[in-house]
Amino acid sequence: MRKIYIVGLPSYAGALYAGTESAPASLREAGIVERFEELGFQVVDKEDLLEGKDLIRHNISPIRNWPSPRNVWETIVDNANEIFQKDSFTILLGGDCSIVVGSYTAFQEIYGDNTHLLVIDGHVDTVEPVSDNCIGAAAMGLWFFLKEQPFWSNKRRIDPSSISVIGPQSVPEDSLGMTIIPLAVLEKEERLISVQNHLASLPEDVSILVHFDVDVLIDTIMPAAYSPSEKGLDLEKAWRLFQIILSDKRVKGIEITEFSGTKDEDGKAARVIIDLLAQLKG
Repeated sequence: MRKIYIVGLPSYAGALYAGTESAPASLREAGIVERFEELGFQVVDKEDLLEGKDLIRHNISPIRNWPSPRNVWETIVDNANEIFQKDSFTILLGGDCSIVVGSYTAFQEIYGDNTHLLVIDGHVDTVEPVSDNCIGAAAMGLWFFLKEQPFWSNKRRIDPSSISVIGPQSVPEDSLGMTIIPLAVLEKEERLISVQNHLASLPEDVSILVHFDVDVLIDTIMPAAYSPSEKGLDLEKAWRLFQIILSDKRVKGIEITEFSGTKDEDGKAARVIIDLLAQLKG
């Protein structure tokens, strides 16, 4: 029986507004634990991190609420052995998009250098902080990995080829060396051949962490995204995408981000997320 760890990260340290801190509770209330137990998995709910953490908030440039985002990342890394174990699959319930900095760093602590970060996102989060504008770390997650900067350091070098982004509405002029498969390509492909080919190009023994920002989904099926979008994957395309990715045995974990439980009063959007995750094979 395959084991699943579920860990909550109720944080909006990288965001302007509250909402994503309610996601772990909303997804549990919608039955994420029970759903995977029904599918035959052994589920271990490790509850939430960050209890008792004093996460300050402010609008001082260049990074909103700093150093609260870094405090969140450090908490994730400090708990790497509790979150990720090689005999288990991890579902991390975030949290704003910036948690990826801590989660992928922690993932590498457990799985080593031969890892890949597969980002499913409506945007490419490589915004660079500037001194005259206060921006949330949720827009910068990948930038912290790919640029020399004073805010966060990794023990291991992260090669741009170890990060890929699937589903963004637009592609920045500088991809910083990442593979990017934009939404426009996915919309044209019935069988998502570009995604299949990309996965096939990765090393056979690589360990993959999936970062799932729910704003990659169109707002008609994901109105509870922190920032809903009129552009995005429809339900059929999203189902196909998750079937392809979660059937890959190299995928060892997934984190859900940018889901605002406060917008999901009837739990319908949470159940969409759970249905997509349920494509995971035992």
